[in-house]
Amino acid sequence: MAKAAMAALTTMTHSVGKDPKSANRAAVTQGLLDLSSSAYALAVRMQALRLVSGIANEDAVPTVAKEIRNLELREEVVYCLDRIPGNASIRALIDAYKDAADDFKPRILAALGHRGDVAAASLCNEAMRSPNKEIAIAAAKGFARIGSKPATAPAFPAEAGLSEWQKIERMDSLLRYADALAKAGNTAEALTIYKAALDQSHEQFQCAAIIGIGALATPEAAVLILPKLKSPSRNVRITAQNVWKGIASA
Repeated sequence: MAKAAMAALTTMTHSVGKDPKSANRAAVTQGLLDLSSSAYALAVRMQALRLVSGIANEDAVPTVAKEIRNLELREEVVYCLDRIPGNASIRALIDAYKDAADDFKPRILAALGHRGDVAAASLCNEAMRSPNKEIAIAAAKGFARIGSKPATAPAFPAEAGLSEWQKIERMDSLLRYADALAKAGNTAEALTIYKAALDQSHEQFQCAAIIGIGALATPEAAVLILPKLKSPSRNVRITAQNVWKGIASA
């Protein structure tokens, strides 16, 4: 019976989710929010939050956000807020960050990065200064996904003290940010990051930098790519050759 009831909830949610103008959408949303209260079993509350994430609007944010400090529900709450459109859900995530446990801050930063809203850029920039490396790297990833240049210089964490995987995530974030800068017309700052990536031992970072530099299609870009035409790495060499041809065509 419980399994059938859960399936019925899913069916009802999908039926109103197909059409944003469905007459029953608001009622189903409210019903799911009611089921997310402490009066129901944990499994029901989790399922209700998961389902409401696909059909709720900003009006649901206060009800959802109040459970973000619940250790058993916080993951579902962030998942739900991440999917609810509008500024209210972003504001709720930002407000929740300050009092969140350190082990959960990376999850909130990931959600803010996924939303890509400039309102969270300053928070991510500040969090990159955290002595907690997990938080700092999560902030760097979120900041890069947002891709907006802050009022103060971005504070990407230093490589010292990072694990090998964290170093990779750091450079990946830097390159993503450089792409955003280049797209916004800030080529000088983007080139600074690309140049640093060209000196990396990982060939994937060299290739990514070459592609980013090539997209600029400037004489300075061509000069930077030129040495990589003779790279000992086959992948880097071929990437440089292809990008070089692309610049010539442009």
